[in-house]
Amino acid sequence: MRCIKYLLIALTFLLFSCDVTVPPEVYENPLDEEQQEENGVDTPALVFYPDDVTVNIGYATDVQVFALGLDNLAGAHVIVKYDRTKLELLGVTEGDFFSSAAQTMFISEDDPTTGTLDIYYTYLGGDSTAVNGTGALAILQFATSLGGQSILRYDNSSEFADPDDVPIVIAGYGEGVINAQ
Repeated sequence: MRCIKYLLIALTFLLFSCDVTVPPEVYENPLDEEQQEENGVDTPALVFYPDDVTVNIGYATDVQVFALGLDNLAGAHVIVKYDRTKLELLGVTEGDFFSSAAQTMFISEDDPTTGTLDIYYTYLGGDSTAVNGTGALAILQFATSLGGQSILRYDNSSEFADPDDVPIVIAGYGEGVINAQ
């Protein structure tokens, strides 16, 4: 009984003598529309995810092309500019934003001499199918060849369209950063 008494006193002392600091919770989702608007990117938008990557020189990393805050998207032509002196585009794969459709067309054309990547995405057939919300259009894999910071940018001639081929104005363009060390 005496042992329990001393144990309770010791636990009480420890409980009240500890200075516990709980770190504040940080909710930063780069794909959150409100977060993007706070960063000056209005929707509908094109953003990169992740928007800042650090990788060792000579290694590869993936960056996703994201359409953010869209209504009634049936097609896209996205133009990505990258630093061809520091980055090599190894591959482009289809994202999952249009995955609800039975038939889609996904084409990418890279010009490594200018550091320009064109991505075309649309539904096939007569259905006026479209997607809403936020989703990955493509996944880009870049290899780093030199150290330093490389900026990924969307060209402002990129286009979105609805099922009737009416343009959807792209209100914001995010940038991506690949840091090679």
